[in-house]
Amino acid sequence: MALVIGLAGCATDTHLPPDPEERILLFKAQAQEAESAVARLIPTGAREEVKQIPEGTVLACSGGRQWSGNTRIALTDPSAGPSVLRELSSDAAERGFRVASSTTADGAPRIRLVDDNGTTLLATVWVDGKSIDVDSFSKCFPVPADFIPHGSY
Repeated sequence: MALVIGLAGCATDTHLPPDPEERILLFKAQAQEAESAVARLIPTGAREEVKQIPEGTVLACSGGRQWSGNTRIALTDPSAGPSVLRELSSDAAERGFRVASSTTADGAPRIRLVDDNGTTLLATVWVDGKSIDVDSFSKCFPVPADFIPHGSY
């Protein structure tokens, strides 16, 4: 389900780097910055550690590819996960993210955030409330039909 949600929108900007590898790195940088921006919205007193995975993967999407990654934010109070997520939702909306709330298949609270670059982030209360998990998906961007990406970027 998360992949389906992340697979929205295809970039048609003619100002993209001509090299598909450079395009991937551009969208990776945008997605990782969006992950970091979301992590910074959680007050320092509520978070213990922020772990951004340095590499992600390139997924197929309608009309091209998209970069996908993850950041996990450990919380100081495991029982505060849902309230931290609610505050994150409100703070993100105030800072220009488009925000929608939902739940996962097992009932955990989740918010979908979309930034001005078209990066979609799914923030979920994770590991029994001990962390907020943020999965990112860049907007879809075109690549040459014969382009085969590496396993991770």
